[in-house]
Amino acid sequence: MPVAQRTPWRVARLLWAETRPVVQTIFAVRYWVGAVVVLAADGAFGPATVLGAAGWLLLTMSTYLVNGVSDLTADRANGSTRPLAQGLVGASGAVRVAWALAVGGLVLTALTGTVALVLCAVAMGVLGWAYSVGPRPLKCSVGGTALASAGGGLLTYLAGAAAAGAAPAAPHLAVFVLLALWMAVAGATKDLGDRAGDQAAGRRTLPVVAGHRAATQLIAAGCLLLGLVTVVVADTWPEVLLPALVLGAGAVVVAVLAVRSAEDAPRAAVRRPYRAFMVTQYAVNPVLVLSVLA
Repeated sequence: MPVAQRTPWRVARLLWAETRPVVQTIFAVRYWVGAVVVLAADGAFGPATVLGAAGWLLLTMSTYLVNGVSDLTADRANGSTRPLAQGLVGASGAVRVAWALAVGGLVLTALTGTVALVLCAVAMGVLGWAYSVGPRPLKCSVGGTALASAGGGLLTYLAGAAAAGAAPAAPHLAVFVLLALWMAVAGATKDLGDRAGDQAAGRRTLPVVAGHRAATQLIAAGCLLLGLVTVVVADTWPEVLLPALVLGAGAVVVAVLAVRSAEDAPRAAVRRPYRAFMVTQYAVNPVLVLSVLA
């Protein structure tokens, strides 16, 4: 891109695109679901909730920005159209912005004066950066990827609850844990279409380690097992029946799409299980909120 076009606004838009707005949106949804669940019970809405939301956004943006830098080799091998992979923004500048976002996020959460929220923020910052950088990034192993996915999701729900001033009730905490596990299990579908690039970058994702067919079978089995657990949760706590049913239905859909996924299919087709995973996330969270407010 010509230097004349690199206005601060243009660079900011490119960096925002690099942080994957769809993913940023679901993190914001998780935070506010955690807050609403508590607010509907005995929490209190105040400046801490809003400051916490802003701080959490900066932290998750930082995480995905540094991840974009660390994924350059794989993204280019996979034909990614994100700004860093296309060379529209520089890696060194993106890292500096990521550091600034991380510090800003921690400062904003500290200003809330909520110890539990600050602890969640510190844990999220460490987990997010450990996923992408360091001598042994979490993203380079199946277990590390699962830990980062589940941990980041659960911490976000708990951060929203902490900012609202209380811990979530047991039924809602159970759904939060299920959704965190959903990210670890069904979220692995994201790697199905990225196998070539991940292998080139030295990442040992599930499809790289086990092969495409075995990976889809393991993902399908994990989703179905998680679906069974949702039935147990719904039976134990009828107040979360609807979100549990939606998650269970999504688990079946992802399992079916995964086992039907062909390795040599177009990349858009291979990513169908991942799209179903994302749609399920977007569906479960508002249903949980509606069940709480009903």
